[in-house]
Amino acid sequence: MEEVVRQSFTLNLTVMKIIGLYPPRRYSRLYKVYAYTLYVIAMMPPTIFGILHFMFSEDLTAINYSDFVMVGMIFYAPKLFPFVLNGDNIKKCIHYFDASHYTVLKHEHQKIIEDCVHNCQRNSRVFFLGCIVGLIGFIGQVFFREDVHKLPLNVWMPQSIQKQPILYYCIYFLLVMGVIYAVFACGTIDPLIGGLSNHATSQLQVLKENLCHLDSDVDKELASSCDEIVTIKPRIIYHKIKLCVRRYQEIIDFVGDYQKYFSPVVFSQLMGSSLVIGLCCFQFSKMDVLDVNFFITVNQLGLLFFQIFFYCYYGTLLIEENNTLSSAIYMSKWYDYNIISKKALLILMERSKRPMVVTAGKIFDLSLQTFTTVKIIRIFHECI
Repeated sequence: MEEVVRQSFTLNLTVMKIIGLYPPRRYSRLYKVYAYTLYVIAMMPPTIFGILHFMFSEDLTAINYSDFVMVGMIFYAPKLFPFVLNGDNIKKCIHYFDASHYTVLKHEHQKIIEDCVHNCQRNSRVFFLGCIVGLIGFIGQVFFREDVHKLPLNVWMPQSIQKQPILYYCIYFLLVMGVIYAVFACGTIDPLIGGLSNHATSQLQVLKENLCHLDSDVDKELASSCDEIVTIKPRIIYHKIKLCVRRYQEIIDFVGDYQKYFSPVVFSQLMGSSLVIGLCCFQFSKMDVLDVNFFITVNQLGLLFFQIFFYCYYGTLLIEENNTLSSAIYMSKWYDYNIISKKALLILMERSKRPMVVTAGKIFDLSLQTFTTVKIIRIFHECI
């Protein structure tokens, strides 16, 4: 099975390429200019206007759905910038497991990879659809306002811009464009990052399966061999163990690159989501259940929890698969191996004791414990 990553994220990579966050093979310099231009036009105006709004707003307790979106836009700017700045390096990290030597041959391996591809495709479609529903809700709430001429987001302006139609419509267009850009970007990036962690987990599962059935696999290879099995089998087993050690080191290298390029992205998302979740909970206390904004806020809240859950759930799977690597080795017929093979397995077991943990900004571990704790929300409520 070739290019499993590309199969997993066809939707994600297509949308990201359109909005300038995934460089193509050709015209890289021209595409980089396009990516920077689109990023600046789409993200800078909402970010600047949003910061000014919260700096000069007289009543921060009178929040609404537009404020939720504005807070998200402020944090989305640093979240998306690494994809523009380090697009080529991130692209290599994304396609790390598309290398030819990761092609699987055994039926058990194909089943593991196919399940991973299916989960990634499902998550991408569901989350992207949820983001589109949120975007429709954002557009819809504009038409339910009493003042239809009001800007789609709450922004601070030094003077009334409604008296200047050209400036008004320019700002209106930039704000709407920024929201659409952010929705399409986050709707594809979040399941992509979680899915890449899932692919690393799948590679660990393949590695464990190889280590657990190492002896039986070698016996199948030597079944039709005319060589003396007693002589050649130990050498083949040791060679396969070396390949497993090399494969494990490659997974570790991938996790290191994953941490390097995506840790700031996830940290920005966690900070923004936690703050917006706190604002949503505060808004619920003042909102009527039959109000249309109530359903819009519920959808926004669900998407935010889903975003955090993506990262934490697949981060937990990666930790657990790495922690059970020693058990897979123990379940093999290690007692029949020669001394040099046993030493190699011991080295691999000792290395697996180091936790394979991915963090957000080197502060929060991406695990279900972090998801259930949500300490930032508690601090926010205490501040209120």
